[in-house]
Amino acid sequence: MEEEIKVLILEDVPLDAELIERELRKEGFDFTSHRVEREEEYRSEVEKWNPHIILADHSLPQFDGVSALKIAHEQSPTTPFIFVSGKIGEEFAVEMLKKGATDYVLKHNLSKLGYAVRRALTEAQEHLEKKIAQEALLESEKKYRALFEKTKNPTIVFTEDGSFNDFNQATLDFMEAEPEELLQQKIHHFTLPEASPVQLKDWTAGRIVELPLKIKGEVKILELTITPVELGDNRIIFATGRDLTHQKRMENALKESEEKYRLLVENQTDMVVKFDPEGKVLFASPSYCEVLGRTEESILGSNFLPLVHQDDLKKTQRALEKLHRPPYVVFLEHRLLTMNGWRWIAWADKAIMNEQGELEAFVGVGRDITERKLAEDRIMRSLKEKELLLREIHHRVKNNLQIVSTLLSLQSSKIKDQKVIDLYRESQNRILSIALIHENLYQSEDLTNINFASYVKNLIDDLFHSYGVDPNQIRIEMDIEEVIMNIETAIPGGLIVNELISNTLKHAFPQGQGKIHLELTKKDGNHILKIRDNGKPFPEDFEVAETDTLGMKLILNLVQQLDGKITLNKTNKEFTIEFKELKYKERI
Repeated sequence: MEEEIKVLILEDVPLDAELIERELRKEGFDFTSHRVEREEEYRSEVEKWNPHIILADHSLPQFDGVSALKIAHEQSPTTPFIFVSGKIGEEFAVEMLKKGATDYVLKHNLSKLGYAVRRALTEAQEHLEKKIAQEALLESEKKYRALFEKTKNPTIVFTEDGSFNDFNQATLDFMEAEPEELLQQKIHHFTLPEASPVQLKDWTAGRIVELPLKIKGEVKILELTITPVELGDNRIIFATGRDLTHQKRMENALKESEEKYRLLVENQTDMVVKFDPEGKVLFASPSYCEVLGRTEESILGSNFLPLVHQDDLKKTQRALEKLHRPPYVVFLEHRLLTMNGWRWIAWADKAIMNEQGELEAFVGVGRDITERKLAEDRIMRSLKEKELLLREIHHRVKNNLQIVSTLLSLQSSKIKDQKVIDLYRESQNRILSIALIHENLYQSEDLTNINFASYVKNLIDDLFHSYGVDPNQIRIEMDIEEVIMNIETAIPGGLIVNELISNTLKHAFPQGQGKIHLELTKKDGNHILKIRDNGKPFPEDFEVAETDTLGMKLILNLVQQLDGKITLNKTNKEFTIEFKELKYKERI
């Protein structure tokens, strides 16, 4: 008996799910199944139940198999995923296999499901075992190399005579040398003449050595933590280092200029405060005292944290914690209680180290930015209001166009003449192509541009539905680049696609079968749209510029509106429209 497996079935028809379960039992599978049909249920099952395999329908009323495949790859990439659908084209199936689907089975041929599931589970198990073996093989080496090579601090292995035996990239960066060059050197070659001689034989485990080294004419300070290692009769020194050059220079500069610094601080308008790690104030500039409305004597020794607004206290404490770690600098904005009420203060804080490299205190330089914050809030509120207004405008335009389309539909229902009905339907399709653009805009984060590729796919789906086309009989191939267009270009562009596809569906396939190819590319700043079909050929005397049909006249006007050009290759029935992005012209 096989081990019980967990099967997640994405299916909105309970009977179809029962047929799938029956087929699996017939094939001898011991399983537990869960059926879902909504995205939130599916996500929950994949994450919490952790199924062994996923069987998914292609299309559901509130969800689809393509999205399910993407979610499965994100949350559980090793779980096999099989499409089980009543209608799935070969091209779609191939595309899904490329995107990571394990297999696909048609519902009218469920006898193949058992073989597909067994093969998928076997391959998944083999893949998992192979992965575990590879990870185990590389684990020990990765740990060592990660510690040695990836650390940002210099790590060096010396021989007893001080020669460089091994080192990481951080060492090469610090020493400013190539590997071949450093392997020929000893640590003694870099020490300063006036410094004490380096005695590696006296280095003991746990000792910390601070070495001033002369590198490329510049003195650098390297702190090394020593670990001697005995290898048979030999002894090596393993040392992990820390570049103290910048820190030492800052400390020295701070000490040398303390009086100048105090003079500068006491006479500038920005606030300067020095405080210990617990927040107790050690120094306050006159400007700081003035803002708080208190004397220096009353401020010194007090803790500034109680003056911080309650809503800003946590981020202030997080900023203080960051000051304990490199690079020992933070930038912070918070509200402080002053003599004039709550004021926004922007701080640049820096940690100060003593000679032993220990944290001593912090220095903060602050500036009152209350007016700026108030202005920013006003601007953000205004922008949010304008964004909501634009979305509402696009929504209402879409709704109004939908109302017009509905009115046309109601009007056409009272007409018996098929030609007039077709004219109404063409008008509806043109209106809906524009409405679709406004729908995409109010649903998008970008209120001025749309993804034209996505728009065209939705538009063609609507046209197929409008004309009652069977996608299995009349197929459409789309090769569309991800092109972003503004509304000025997208509306005429969408109407051109609407007209050309509509004409093709009406006239090109009298037998009800054929293929349409649509291609959209961008080259040298121009958009190139190509549409062709393999249906009935054009009449010999057909010329684009001389036709008197409303559809072709509309296409020519739209191409002219886009400052583009249109050509027709009668041999393969291919229309080519080349146009540029229209720039928005401000209207007075």
